[in-house]
Amino acid sequence: MAEWKKLNPAQLEAVEKIYGPLLVLAGPGTGKTQLLSARVAEILQKTDVGASNILCLTFTESGAQNMRERLRELIGEAAYDVTISTYHSFGSDIIKNYSEYFQNITTERSDDLRMERPIDELTQIQIVESIINALPFDSLLLSARYYVRHVVSTISDLKQHLISPDKLRKLANNNLDQIDKAQKLIDDIVNSAGGISNKKAEKLAQYQSLLNGLSDLKGNLIELATAKLSEAWDKASEVNSPTPLRAWKDEWMPKDENDHFTLTDPDRSRKMLELANVYETYEQELRKRAAYDFDDMILRAIDGLKNNKELLFNLQERYQFILLDEFQDTNPSQFELVKRIADHEVHEGKPNVMAVGDDDQAIFAFQGANVGNMKDFLNAFSDVHVINLTENYRSHRDILHVARNISEQIEDRLHSKLDDKIDKILTASSANLPDNASIERQEFGAEASEYSWIADKINQLIKSGTKPSEIAVLAPRHRILENLVPFLRNIEIPLSYEKRENILETEIVKGMRLNVLLLEALIDNDTAKINEYFPLVLSLPYWQIEPLHIWSINWGLARQKDATNWPELALKNPKLKNAVNFYLMLSASAVTDPLELTLDKLAGTIPVENASGCHYAPLKEYYFAPGRRAENPLKYYEAISHLSVIRAHLRDHQASSEKQLSLQDFLDFFVMYESAETPLINSHPIAQSADSVQLMTAYKAKGLEFDHVFIAQAHDDIWGSGSRGGSNKLSLPPNLQQIRYVNTSDDERRRLFFVAITRARHGLYISSHTTKDNGKVNLPLKYLNESGGKSAVLPEANQTINSVDLNPQNLAKDIETLWQAGQIFLPADFRALLANRLKTYQMSPTHLNTFIDMERAGPESFLVQTLLKFPQAPSPSGEYGTAIHNTLEWYQNSLNSGSKPKLNEVLKRYDIELDRRYLSKTDRDQARGKGQASLQKYLDSRTDMFKNPAKTEVNFYSEGVALGDARLSGKIDRLEIDDKSKTVRIADYKTGKPLKKWGSDMKSLKYAQQLYMYKILVEHSHTWRDYKVESARLEFVEPDNHATGSVLQPLYLDFNDQEEAKLKTLIQAVWTLIQSLNLPDIASYDKSAKGVKAFIDYLSKSET
Repeated sequence: MAEWKKLNPAQLEAVEKIYGPLLVLAGPGTGKTQLLSARVAEILQKTDVGASNILCLTFTESGAQNMRERLRELIGEAAYDVTISTYHSFGSDIIKNYSEYFQNITTERSDDLRMERPIDELTQIQIVESIINALPFDSLLLSARYYVRHVVSTISDLKQHLISPDKLRKLANNNLDQIDKAQKLIDDIVNSAGGISNKKAEKLAQYQSLLNGLSDLKGNLIELATAKLSEAWDKASEVNSPTPLRAWKDEWMPKDENDHFTLTDPDRSRKMLELANVYETYEQELRKRAAYDFDDMILRAIDGLKNNKELLFNLQERYQFILLDEFQDTNPSQFELVKRIADHEVHEGKPNVMAVGDDDQAIFAFQGANVGNMKDFLNAFSDVHVINLTENYRSHRDILHVARNISEQIEDRLHSKLDDKIDKILTASSANLPDNASIERQEFGAEASEYSWIADKINQLIKSGTKPSEIAVLAPRHRILENLVPFLRNIEIPLSYEKRENILETEIVKGMRLNVLLLEALIDNDTAKINEYFPLVLSLPYWQIEPLHIWSINWGLARQKDATNWPELALKNPKLKNAVNFYLMLSASAVTDPLELTLDKLAGTIPVENASGCHYAPLKEYYFAPGRRAENPLKYYEAISHLSVIRAHLRDHQASSEKQLSLQDFLDFFVMYESAETPLINSHPIAQSADSVQLMTAYKAKGLEFDHVFIAQAHDDIWGSGSRGGSNKLSLPPNLQQIRYVNTSDDERRRLFFVAITRARHGLYISSHTTKDNGKVNLPLKYLNESGGKSAVLPEANQTINSVDLNPQNLAKDIETLWQAGQIFLPADFRALLANRLKTYQMSPTHLNTFIDMERAGPESFLVQTLLKFPQAPSPSGEYGTAIHNTLEWYQNSLNSGSKPKLNEVLKRYDIELDRRYLSKTDRDQARGKGQASLQKYLDSRTDMFKNPAKTEVNFYSEGVALGDARLSGKIDRLEIDDKSKTVRIADYKTGKPLKKWGSDMKSLKYAQQLYMYKILVEHSHTWRDYKVESARLEFVEPDNHATGSVLQPLYLDFNDQEEAKLKTLIQAVWTLIQSLNLPDIASYDKSAKGVKAFIDYLSKSET
């Protein structure tokens, strides 16, 4: 295979050694991506296992997607049979696919609007807060109600490190026992003497006695204290000073309330005892709700494997070969899941597991990653073979020289602890680099001057022929990158960066909150609040009301002593009347409407209706009219994005709630985030063009490479030991602190700096500034080893630090530019903003029907609803249909598993499904009666159909269906498959008024198009590409007439090769338009079936 010829000897060894445990140390740029794909191909070529017997796990969804794409290039369609997943998705899939082993968890369909599990962070905070508030008044944890989020975070840390409530309780009790044992020793040596002596000889004698005495005691807390004291003793001897011993005392021997020294703070362990109870109650509450949190996606899967041998053996039998990517980024629970599946006795401790990682690039400790897993891999299995990849195909030798000098400062490195010593020095092996690298070290007097230089240097590189997209500016924090934006904007350099905003503070979301505050005040008839909120709401920009009209009402209210109601006065003003009436009408319906329906009315998506007609809020027209997109693509995109994020979080919260959310819940949602001091961050990419300079954090840059890399603000408090992350207010005992990321390790920061450097191919520019805005001096980054105007870590020819003198005139101009940061207007290319979505987009039958639907704005509706995901509550008819579909799916799956539910069980299931839907009480009651009657008649009339097994809700997302360039997906309600004849029959359930025969109307056109596309999906899929669709039919669940009618016979569609060819042409035409965002003008087409057909003809001709 040609791919094998590209591999160097170490890579080839890793590919060919397919049996037994293998740890591959893959430094940056050493080609691990092709190694992983080639190894899968080798396994399939050299063994008798199928692709479905291979499990590949990685850290991110994008990593999983890239691995599958790479694998498809090598082995073709078989790539879709390999399980490629993130660790959490894999754990979740185990729970969902083997739900019979997880009866204490409710597993919901992934497309369910109110998918119950896992619960969202806000619900976690609510549950834990309620538990803490119920603690007795003398509880040590009662004060934690002021930092509940820290308690939730600690529980997450415990889970990731496989520490259950019982284990935590045992650890805390053992700690308290050890503290008591050590107390007599400390009393005899220290407290009885009035403390540690000031005389050196006596002081050293006390510490020596402590060391000897502690060494005779048992317990991991005491052993840790002893080890640390021994280290301090050795260091004190080395430097001939007791200072290290004093540092040990300050850390390990605090004073208690009696002014006596004690071994550690016992209250920390006592708090852990109480935390164990809180943790246990939290777990009980989750089980009561049949729910699980994000960490449980791994832990519950582990418990399932531990307690169900049948499940364990099935998974062990299935996954004969396991590949683990980015292994340095995993946490202990993730590795435990892998060990369980790999640990079949037939392997005798030598499973076929390959882990690929690089401890020098372990930068995600703040997400729970534990670099210690790489060392644990060596201990978990027998005869682990280690392969070291050192040929770097990315960077110039001078860049690697800098990287080596940084990595060698990392103290905790895996290769130095191996029995067989290996060398991790990277060698430059790329033949496509210039002879000389460009490496510069620049220092400026002020921050603004540094940014100005970076922008000018980037401009020079672009003018000399470098593509903007081959230039990156890296920093550990977003703020640094955002400050550079106005400098690049001023010289018209296109840029891309990930903008992060607290959407609770954005104009459109704050406006929505004000609207709901007003509605609540109107519902409660709270005059004071009505008078407060009405002028604020009508001052929102989309009402476009002149302030004078609002002020006049405020003045009138103040002048007229008997006037107490703001809206009464406002109704007399013609400029305010319509707006005031809108809120008065909406407050009446909002009492019973579901929250999302009210939010839709506030957004202007649907009208408020009364006898006088339909009344729309102007928000949607103001922010999202098609002309707005052309005027300001970025503002248009961000406004939709903010509304989508807030609605998505509300839906997550709804999924975890026992009741339907109300207007008050919406307001409480804001208060809970504010009380937890937690911003609701919306991160979204901003791209001015497809070829833009990349501004990103070093974390985000991992796995990427660029010709030129700028490292900004190389200061100790940014990249080095002076930088600090947020602290957790719930202090841990010393022998538990390893579970928590505290951002205090120099090694962690060196690794991040190493990652930043190794993104560069041949250009590296490190800059800093000497003075902060407040006049304080920036400490230099010690990792650069700078003195005498030189940086010793750089190649000899590039070591000089170029210090730039301040020019007052230029500085003033640069400071003015810096002040613009955060307020700069960025023109953006709309397609570039949507580039990531378009890259992963797959067209479904629903999407195609939306695109050609003239009645609902066609292409414009597709853009807003499908691509931009403008938030909108599901319709009552849609929710009713989903409940029917889910019930029929459950019924067929039950039949497939050998049990036949009775009618009362089916109706009970329908009630459960209906209660999960987003419906008002009136709509729910109506749907309950209608649905139960329909299901009873339908099941009675379709007995023969349900005698046969069928696949339900078949998802084609991972089937790799392509039609030319178009990537297709979709879900089919029911597939009846005959493996012997290799034929498939398609059935699609429909609710609503049945279609008795095919016609030329809009409904017929959409239904037929849908069935044709289903046929294409099946016959072009990986799984059924050798099958032929024999028939397709519509199954109308509701009777022709609810009162007296019967269920109609299925409506079959006779496939026609010519019609199918037309549809394929249409799909490719629409795909091309979507990818280019070239949406056709439909103004000239009738909003009818005739107009749609004319539009389809136009689109099809444009493709040919």
